[in-house]
Amino acid sequence: MKVKNLLQFFRRFLRAREAVSALEYAILVGVIVAAVGAALVTFSGNIKTAMTTVGGSVAGIAAPTIPSLGPNI
Repeated sequence: MKVKNLLQFFRRFLRAREAVSALEYAILVGVIVAAVGAALVTFSGNIKTAMTTVGGSVAGIAAPTIPSLGPNI
């Protein structure tokens, strides 16, 4: 595709109302993904510690036993 045709394509794309909305949503999703990624990198140590603590607490709980309903059932 020639540069002139490519520029015309992008101009038409950016003029279309649906395309502008889609572009706005794409930018918004990109910002959200970047923020979540940065938070995970920043707090990865704290998250790992919290999950290990919760896992240790849950592992210490005894599983409930199912009572017997008798020989007839």
